[in-house]
Amino acid sequence: MKLQSMARPAAEVTTSVHCPICTHTVEARVITTRKRSFVKPGQKCPRCNSSLDAAYVLHYDRAA
Repeated sequence: MKLQSMARPAAEVTTSVHCPICTHTVEARVITTRKRSFVKPGQKCPRCNSSLDAAYVLHYDRAA
C-alpha cells in the first residue's frame, strides 16, 4: 500500500516584492509552498516594466 503525500497545494497571494531593476517596492502575486515563497513567473514591474522573476519577497503575512 502506498502512502499518500501530505503536501499542501501551493497558495497564491498578493504581497510586497523588491524590484531589482528600479529598486522600488511593488505589489506582485507570490506563490507559497511549505517553506518557500517566490514571485509568480511572467509578471512585470508596474513602475519600470521589467520582469519580476528575480524579485525578492519582502513581506508575507501568514497565520501560525
